[in-house]
Amino acid sequence: MNTRQNKVKKKGNQRSLFYRISAWLHLWLGLFSGIIIVIIAITGGILSFKDEITDLLHPEFVVKDQNTPIKTPSELYLLAKQTYPDQQATFIWRPTGQAAVIGFGERNSGYLMYVNPYTSEIIKRPSFQKEFDFFSWSLRGHRTLWLPREIGRPIINYSTLIFAITLFTGLVLWWPKKWTKAIKKQSFTIKWGAKTKRLNYDLHNVLGFYSLIILLLISITGMYYGLPWFNKFLYWSTSMGKSIEKSQELKSDTTNYNPAKLPDMMQISWEDATKDSNLKGYYFTIPKDSVSPISIFMYKSHRKFYDMKMASYDRNSGKKLVDESVYAKEFKDADFAGKVVKLNYDLHIGSFAGLFGRTIYFLVTLIGASLPITGFLVWWFKKKKK
Repeated sequence: MNTRQNKVKKKGNQRSLFYRISAWLHLWLGLFSGIIIVIIAITGGILSFKDEITDLLHPEFVVKDQNTPIKTPSELYLLAKQTYPDQQATFIWRPTGQAAVIGFGERNSGYLMYVNPYTSEIIKRPSFQKEFDFFSWSLRGHRTLWLPREIGRPIINYSTLIFAITLFTGLVLWWPKKWTKAIKKQSFTIKWGAKTKRLNYDLHNVLGFYSLIILLLISITGMYYGLPWFNKFLYWSTSMGKSIEKSQELKSDTTNYNPAKLPDMMQISWEDATKDSNLKGYYFTIPKDSVSPISIFMYKSHRKFYDMKMASYDRNSGKKLVDESVYAKEFKDADFAGKVVKLNYDLHIGSFAGLFGRTIYFLVTLIGASLPITGFLVWWFKKKKK
């Protein structure tokens, strides 16, 4: 056997070993995380159209933009305080094209009052009783599997990492040894008229390939939020070796603390933050104690978040606080790593491409939910045959 034949044989053995390792990882990691991935994908798909579904079910919440000025957060805060003097408002949120929302308690588990942002008319009052909310329930499933956070969150995060690995190994298994015409047809098309076993194989193999890039993007951006070490690695790799800046703990100066002055400080903060901004919506946090700052998140695009502007203020003086974090910078002023960070959420849900992008992502998440099921059936059919 000549040298060339030895090299070809060695290369073939290496590929065979790599293929077997990939096949083993793909099978057992897929079986281990399958049901969790199905839950993550389905709940994520539901949440991607939360706003549109809410608009459809509650048309009274839709408030189109008008040429008249909107009520400021301080005015809405005073309305809430006058209406419910025994309750403490914690945030005011005006989604683009919708009613203003005054929240009492935590954002995802508190009580909400819906108000027309132009007239201060109360559209819906809070019940101040525990009520089932389908989207909050879906969000808990997406983030924690409805388990305590310290248990469910790591399961979700590392299952997402495992899913990313199965996507890579799936590509290795899909990649043809030879690119003949017949193999190309088999690799890129689904044989709809085939028997159940072959059809299931095609659904897993072909749809998995076509959805690979977006599913990887969803997985990577999801891990950014859940895995601190991956967060640091992503920033390090996109910034050419820099470390991400630690989040600053901004605090108000309590020297001149006076709770009665809060509405005035909210107004001062609002006027300063919005003087050069053309807003589509905002999220305004109301300090819960004497040291918490006022934080204002200003949305410049309709249901997009990458170009969001953020500012924080001392709740006792109205003075703007210096914030060097990535999120406090304008998108246009951020470096490449900062732009990646600010784009992360839009890349995660597809909103960077508007409604079209979220629709494509929704279809891909359905495929993602189907892959563990069709993959299990591929394994089951082989096991049954043996």
